[in-house]
Amino acid sequence: MDIEGNYWTTTELRQHGLSEHQITRFCRDGILHRLTQGLYTRGAPEGLSMLRALHHRYPKLTFTGHSALSVYGGRNHVLHPATGTVPQGHRTPKGTHLLARRTRRRDSTLVNGLPVVNPAAAVAGDQELDRVLRMKFLEQQYGGFDGRRRFEADYRTLVRTERESLDLLLKRSVIGASSRMERFFHLDLRARGIDSIPNYRLGPYTWDVGIEEGTVVVDLDSVRYHSSEQTRAFIIDRWKANHAEMEGWGHLQFTDLCLDDSSARKAALQEIEQLLAHRRRTGRGAPVDGRVVDGVWKIHGHLREY
Repeated sequence: MDIEGNYWTTTELRQHGLSEHQITRFCRDGILHRLTQGLYTRGAPEGLSMLRALHHRYPKLTFTGHSALSVYGGRNHVLHPATGTVPQGHRTPKGTHLLARRTRRRDSTLVNGLPVVNPAAAVAGDQELDRVLRMKFLEQQYGGFDGRRRFEADYRTLVRTERESLDLLLKRSVIGASSRMERFFHLDLRARGIDSIPNYRLGPYTWDVGIEEGTVVVDLDSVRYHSSEQTRAFIIDRWKANHAEMEGWGHLQFTDLCLDDSSARKAALQEIEQLLAHRRRTGRGAPVDGRVVDGVWKIHGHLREY
């Protein structure tokens, strides 16, 4: 069979001159593989190749659940059957390789050339998947400085039942952390009943930990990155701490070496607890009139050299 490509609909095969009898014979001889009704592939497809073939057959299909997770991860291992949705009024696809349902509306995005729901919806839509796998996926997809903002935007698109399915995961997932060190420190804080926010934005600066209820911010710094040789980071950190103080917030700073030492880590956590307790008793300090509100990089000519 001299036809370009790896998957075709029945209509496309007939356009290439194959009769129904030839299609049946090619399937019997292993030249063609019938993936689902009206869809044929060159051999039995696996992984993302199978999803691409299904999307070719059903252009309105959006992948959900474990199929969406596979697309985001670019994995060649895809669980069967694939899961997805099609718009209301669209004929529901049938076949052993695809389980699809109709939905009124679902925003989608292209990842690796395939339409998928957002990461939060993908996790919420498949509660049969391993809980740790789902947590890691959320943390990876929504990591970094803007991770929390992206998660909140996607979370708003979910229906009530989807949000409820994420509740337990979110208690153990650290959305928006930039490193493994930060993630575990946030989990330590939450174990003590402290509601902490990763990559917390206070004015023009970002802190590794923000505790809004106590108006406290904390940084967890790498000794290597924040050494005296890193002049830009050194200057910014000084003004960052000054900014928090002038805004009336409490601030603490610890290093990765502090967190690697069990006794120092315990002391760091106690310091945070004590500062929160103190601020609950005394209240937040008043912001200082005339304080600098811009990031230091806007006012410090020396930083332009770095």
